[in-house]
Amino acid sequence: MKETVIGFVGCYSHDVILMLAKVMSSAEKKVLLCDRNMRHTLGVSVPIPGGISVREDIIAYDGMYYTQRTVSGEMLREYDVLLIDFGMQDIYGDMNCTEIFLVTDALPHRIRQLSGLELPKELVSQVLVRDVIYGAQSKEKELREFLQRFPNRKESFLPPDKRDVKNRYVCESLHEYQVKNASPELQEFIYSTAERFCPDIPKKELLRRVRHQEGRRYF
Repeated sequence: MKETVIGFVGCYSHDVILMLAKVMSSAEKKVLLCDRNMRHTLGVSVPIPGGISVREDIIAYDGMYYTQRTVSGEMLREYDVLLIDFGMQDIYGDMNCTEIFLVTDALPHRIRQLSGLELPKELVSQVLVRDVIYGAQSKEKELREFLQRFPNRKESFLPPDKRDVKNRYVCESLHEYQVKNASPELQEFIYSTAERFCPDIPKKELLRRVRHQEGRRYF
């Protein structure tokens, strides 16, 4: 089976990555998270035991795995899914992504920064635009022109929601990834995406499994 390697480019993606990994791991997928973001917002959300360097090692936490090291093809064969956070930068040549997810807000300075990146346009399969004021996506010419670069994209627009802001804070400060506490729109995105990569398990069953997880964390 060919491994799934999803590269996340943009901002405000660490909670999406963690919740998606949680749902996939409930489907008995072995999920590795790789933090290549210079800001390491993903890494802040995973507690690192003292004496361990995630630049060299892989740690396990809450049913998933995490590292900051470059993942070789040999290492990748040990996992079903690799989720890589690149942040606001180009994708490294040594990371062969099967798909790219763009995650951003609709602010012009963010769109301009993303527009300056050299991304393989055909690999961009999902664009998640967060904190969008109702109707803004149809009025923002710069945003529409940017999105039209990616012929294979599926677009999702999320309105501002205090639940998602709080969830991002909880991810970083308490290291908890509660899908049920996200906004309904973000929950729909998470479960629909996970269902695509876990076709043998219906979305309703994924939802049941996540809600009944024991939540045991281990290293």
